[in-house]
Amino acid sequence: MKTAFLAFLLLSSITSCLAGPALEAVNFALGSKGPYLPLAEAAKKLGWKQRIDEENATLTLNKKTFSTGEMRSFVDGRILISIAELTSAGARVSAGKDDDSLKISFASRSFKVIRSTKRAEINLTEQRLRAWEGSRLVLDSRISSGTGRSTPRGKFEAGPYKARKHYSSRYNNAYMPFSVQVTGNIFIHGFRSVPKYPASHGCIRLPYLTDGNPARFFYEWIDKGTPISIVKE
Repeated sequence: MKTAFLAFLLLSSITSCLAGPALEAVNFALGSKGPYLPLAEAAKKLGWKQRIDEENATLTLNKKTFSTGEMRSFVDGRILISIAELTSAGARVSAGKDDDSLKISFASRSFKVIRSTKRAEINLTEQRLRAWEGSRLVLDSRISSGTGRSTPRGKFEAGPYKARKHYSSRYNNAYMPFSVQVTGNIFIHGFRSVPKYPASHGCIRLPYLTDGNPARFFYEWIDKGTPISIVKE
């Protein structure tokens, strides 16, 4: 009896170690919404080896092959894999004990996936935009804000206006792709010139031609109503 009990404790301990902390999912407001997980994190949890063939744009995971051409990724190139793709690779997905969680399992391994709230911050001193989903940092990008005090400080919410293609009605019909309204005529948007210092009339510029296109990532990721804070510290 004592031996069986010790074996049970050992098995429970191993199972707990394999599960580990829950992973916070990444969800998008537009396009294929997910939920998604960073490929490397999900593969490690399930004990799967991953092989990426950049020449043929394929991913092999648990002996299943996927095309990476349409897969989502962070702006630094790290691949995001959907829960549906994990299922196709052999994982089992079941509802968690609470409404916003899922359990992903394969053989003796399992882990929990949770949905968290989104928020974004623009730091005018650092000239950086950072965005989080729960505690997960999903975007950290350079920006170029407005000169002087033309970019307002404070707490705002994304939207209600969002547009993949937008042209300024105030400044020579300037092209402002991937526009997300912050307040009034102040937008976070892509721009061809994003120097490392304030240079706009008040909007927050994000690169869209370089750096993995953070403007597009932010536009597709952020939900209308997501909190956005603009600070100078």
